[in-house]
Amino acid sequence: MACKLCKIKPIYKLPNETLCKTCFIKYFENKVFKTIRKHNLFNLDDKLVVATSGGKDSITVLYLTHKFLSKKGLQDNVSALVIDEGIANYREHTIEFLENFCKKHKINLKNISYQKRFDSTLDNAIKKLKEKDSNVSPCNICGTFRRNALNIGARELGATKLVTGHNLDDEAQSILLNIFKNNFSILNRMGPCNGTVTDSKFIPRVKPLYNVTEKEVRLYTIVMGFDVTYDECPYSYESFRGEIGDMLNKLEDKVGGVKSSITKFYLEIKDDLQKKYVKNNGCQIKYCTVCGEPANKLVCNTCEMKEFVRNG
Repeated sequence: MACKLCKIKPIYKLPNETLCKTCFIKYFENKVFKTIRKHNLFNLDDKLVVATSGGKDSITVLYLTHKFLSKKGLQDNVSALVIDEGIANYREHTIEFLENFCKKHKINLKNISYQKRFDSTLDNAIKKLKEKDSNVSPCNICGTFRRNALNIGARELGATKLVTGHNLDDEAQSILLNIFKNNFSILNRMGPCNGTVTDSKFIPRVKPLYNVTEKEVRLYTIVMGFDVTYDECPYSYESFRGEIGDMLNKLEDKVGGVKSSITKFYLEIKDDLQKKYVKNNGCQIKYCTVCGEPANKLVCNTCEMKEFVRNG
């Protein structure tokens, strides 16, 4: 069946129509821009820092954030921030592509490495921790360091918003992951705009790709000619998230719209979650006695992890 509008060969099929290359690009970009407007992710005076890795999601959200603001003459309000975890034979390739991409589009790029920030690459940290406990999750280590580095790096760039490349698949996985682990205090902080409390040291996070699937993002990078790598992180096979992702993909194949239904359900109950875990209980921000960053205890998870990697 040809594209309904252009009458040429389609490349993507929706439930009620098929789209050619030109129509798919328009459909995808409009979907992202609609999410930005609907959830008021950006304001004209925002200084945006895009969390980038050089992969398909981050390149897509960087390109479209830059394009969205370029239409308003505000393209200089966008910078990119990459975190070099120190994953051998993986991250250096995506960073090389990212550097070329930012140079081509005249986007300022800041690089923060785990080695400089935490005195260890991720590879070395995982090796040391697994010597103590073979069940240590690489994703827990990386996530702890990464959240800290992104927040500090964005703040150093003067950001008012940190833009991330989380897509519909990522969000559906996170919702189920936190339900399965009974992490409802974390669950209430999710959505297109992350966070429930404000603090000068917290940079709010926003997700323009919230309503587009991983499959759509991949296709967009292909038709746009972005020379990104589609390799998964070599540590992702060990994650519980990966198992949830596989489960959701199987359900999506059988019953279309499962992932979208999960995120829509979450948005329906988000206000009630916040009432229970924030408004009713309160949320007093503390500061780490070691590094001074926002924390929920005397010593933050990042400093604990850093010390454990250093001394075991």
